[in-house]
Amino acid sequence: MRAKKRRSDIGREPHKDPRFLAAVDMVGRSGADQFMMWYCDEQKPIVWIAAALFEENWECAAGMNPLRAVFRLCETLVDGGTCVHCGKPTGFVPDLDPTVLGELICWYQWDPELKTFRRGCEGDGK
Repeated sequence: MRAKKRRSDIGREPHKDPRFLAAVDMVGRSGADQFMMWYCDEQKPIVWIAAALFEENWECAAGMNPLRAVFRLCETLVDGGTCVHCGKPTGFVPDLDPTVLGELICWYQWDPELKTFRRGCEGDGK
């Protein structure tokens, strides 16, 4: 049985995706004092690691490319938090797809015009 090919929204050069720098910025906006990224190539497959320092505590996430690693770090940092603007639980999605529970969760989503991840309540007058 052949394995299914996984559909990916990440191109062949993920570091050139405009969402990469926006996601790194999102890590900083979550309160990180420091951000680091590296890869481990001691064994196959190569794994990318994104890490953020918060005072004396580190948080990290990994992926098969740098963009996936930083997206996963953003998910770890944002998902389940509380929006300081609207008070709803927060969530992170790296694209523009419609989100479930949109009225109950303040989603941080990619805004291609502003090239940033915007919170769902932004522009609601809150």
